[in-house]
Amino acid sequence: MNGLEKIALLIDGANLYSATKALGFDIDYKRLLKEFQSRGYLLR
Repeated sequence: MNGLEKIALLIDGANLYSATKALGFDIDYKRLLKEFQSRGYLLR
């Protein structure tokens, strides 16, 4: 492990998708993943 804090990220995919469509934008999931990986060790 790289010494970073462990992070557990729980996403409600259906609601996230619906909210982004209702608001008229898309999420770059690869960028989102990289952002959380940069903040700590992402548990899977």
